[in-house]
Amino acid sequence: MTNTSLKLAPSLFQGLGVIHPFSILNPTRSHSSNVCIGERRRTEMTTNRRFCCDDLLRFSSVNLDHLTETFNMSFYMTYLARWPDYFHVAEAPCNRVMGYIMGKVEGQGESWHGHVTAVTVTPEFRRQQLAKKLMNLLEDISDKIYKAYFVDLFVRASNTPAIKMYEKLDYVIYRRVLRYYSGEEDGLDMRKALSRDVERKSIIPLKRPVTPDELEYD
Repeated sequence: MTNTSLKLAPSLFQGLGVIHPFSILNPTRSHSSNVCIGERRRTEMTTNRRFCCDDLLRFSSVNLDHLTETFNMSFYMTYLARWPDYFHVAEAPCNRVMGYIMGKVEGQGESWHGHVTAVTVTPEFRRQQLAKKLMNLLEDISDKIYKAYFVDLFVRASNTPAIKMYEKLDYVIYRRVLRYYSGEEDGLDMRKALSRDVERKSIIPLKRPVTPDELEYD
């Protein structure tokens, strides 16, 4: 994707209770990673809150992982404006961004579901179950607020650590999507049934792989 300019009305951000991205950042908020020394294991002090516009200028270190997709500014702003309930950040006591989750809700009928577009944690804060907490948050929102039937996500077929993590969170491989990533690598569509799907029909695996053109939603 190429970066695009986007004119944003201040009234839009006032309605969402967030800060306009071109506003001056809060001077009381510290951005120094040095403040976090000695606090990396204090996850009980972690704050999970809605993602704000000024976080877009603070989360670049989280996206350094080569498996984390980085999009242009307008992509993130679209999610923030349309699905603010699905965009959350985990913040350390020193106000440093530890990780975030971004998603949406979509579909019709029994295909009404929550979708995880991205979830990632910065390397020094991993192995503290932050990703699990962020996933649980999105699942609760999908289940209790939006009454979705399931939550789904896509993961590279070669990303074994992520696949194992999702399986521990009760996700199952629903189908393989051929050449989903840049037309080169297959993706796995993984799903987790929610309480509304009593018969768990949403997670019955398909017997054949599909192509990106066959996806109902992406």
